[in-house]
Amino acid sequence: MTDDRSLAGSSDLPNTGGHIHLMGIAGAGMRGLGVLLQHAGFVVSGCDSAGTTGLADLAERGISVETGHDPTHIRVADLLVRSSAVSIDADEVVAAKKHRVAVMRRARALGALLNNRTLVGVAGTHGKTTITGMAGQAAESAGIDPVVLVGGNMPVWGGFARTGSGPAIVEADEYDRSFLELDPTLAIISSLESEHLDIYGDFEGVYRAFVEFAERSKDEMGLVYCADDEGACSLATSIGSGLSYGFSEDAWCQVKRLGSSSCQFIWPAGSVRVNLRVPGRHNQQNAAAAFTAALILGGDPAAIVRGLEMFTGAGRRLEILGTWGHLTVVDDYAHHPTEVTASLIALRDEFPDAHLHVIFQPHLFTRTRDFAGEFAVALGEADESWVLPVYPAREKPIDGVSEKLIVDLGGPSVAAIDRESADRLSDSQPNSPTVLVFMGAGDVTTLAHGVAKRVAGNAMGE
Repeated sequence: MTDDRSLAGSSDLPNTGGHIHLMGIAGAGMRGLGVLLQHAGFVVSGCDSAGTTGLADLAERGISVETGHDPTHIRVADLLVRSSAVSIDADEVVAAKKHRVAVMRRARALGALLNNRTLVGVAGTHGKTTITGMAGQAAESAGIDPVVLVGGNMPVWGGFARTGSGPAIVEADEYDRSFLELDPTLAIISSLESEHLDIYGDFEGVYRAFVEFAERSKDEMGLVYCADDEGACSLATSIGSGLSYGFSEDAWCQVKRLGSSSCQFIWPAGSVRVNLRVPGRHNQQNAAAAFTAALILGGDPAAIVRGLEMFTGAGRRLEILGTWGHLTVVDDYAHHPTEVTASLIALRDEFPDAHLHVIFQPHLFTRTRDFAGEFAVALGEADESWVLPVYPAREKPIDGVSEKLIVDLGGPSVAAIDRESADRLSDSQPNSPTVLVFMGAGDVTTLAHGVAKRVAGNAMGE
C-alpha cells in the first residue's frame, strides 16, 4: 500500500472493516471519498486544520472528524490517506510511516477504490464538476444507480457523493496529476488548455497528461470530448477515436441553442429538447457531455433528459444565494480566465437588464502571474469589477505578484479592493436591478455568504 507508478486496485486497500483515516477531510474531494469508503465497508475517520464546521454530511453518517492534526490520530488506523494539500513531512504522516501504517495520496486511494469497476472519468480544465453532477443525476434518473464523486456540494445527494451499485462517475482532477491514478472505462474531456503550470511547466506538459489519461479508455467505452474546444479536439485526433458533443455542426451530439437555458440535442439516433435549470451556453455544452455519457452507459434518452432537467447546479457554480429588492447575490467558483468569461456571459443571459458587478479573488500567485492579462480581459465583461488580494492556498508569495497585476492591465471598470470594503459594497440597496457576484476558488465564498446573510437581515428589518 505504497505510492508507485502502477495503477492501484482494491488489493491496495485494507481488508473490509479496516480503519482508514483521512487527513484534510474537510476538502470537497476528501469528503466524498470518505462517504464512498464508508459505504464500501471501511471504518472512516478524519481530521482537518479547518475544523468541523459545515461537515454535517459526514456527521450524519457517523464519520468522526477532529479539528487539527495530531500524530495520535493514526493509533488505530490501517491506512492514512492525505490530501494533496498535506505535506509528506507533516507530523501525522511521519508518525504513520514510523509505526508502519500505510500512507496513500487521496487520488491513489480513489483509484484503489474504483479502478476495478466501470469508471467514467470526467476531466477537463473547465466544467468537470458540473458535468459530473449532471451525468450522475442523468444516470440516476435512467435507473443506472451510479456511484458519483463530485467536487461541488450536490443538494440532491446531501453532499459531495452518491453511493450506488452501478458504474462510478467521478470528477477526475488534473491538479498534481491526480487523474493519472484513475483507469477510466469512459473518459470525458470537456476542455484542454493551459492550467496548473506550477505542476506541468507549460501547455505541452498539460496536454501529454490528458492524452495519457484519455488513452486508457480507448479499448473500453472510449472517449467523449467537446467539439467546440480546440485542445479537446486535438487530443481526440491524437487518440484517433471518440464521440464529440457541442455546438459544432460536426459534433456527434450537436447542441442547438433555443434560449439561455433551453436547447435541443441531435445525435444519429434521434433528438430531444432539454429545458435546463442552469443558465448559459457553457452549461448546454456540459449537459450534452452528460447526455452522451449516460447514453453510452445504456440510459434511455427520455429518462436521461428528466434527470438533466432536475439538475439545479452544484455548490458555488453560479449559485444564487438570494434576491432582495433590486439586488441578487451570486457565489461562483470560477478561477481561470475562461471560466470567468463563461460565468459572466451566462449571468448576462440570465439577467439581461441588470448591472453586473464582480468581486474577484485571484487564486494562487502562480496563476495570477501566468494569466493576469487574461483575467483583466475576462473581468471586462462586467460593468464593474473589484479585485481582492490573492488567495495563496498552498503557495508562498512571489515577488511582484499581487492583484495589482490584474488591475493594472484592466480598464477603468477594474479596481483593487480590500476585504472590508468589499463587505460594505452591499450596504445600500441599488435603485435598479444589480447582480453582485463573488468569484474565485478561495475563501471569497465566506464573504459572499456573509453579505447575503446581512442583506437578508436588512430586508427583514433585523
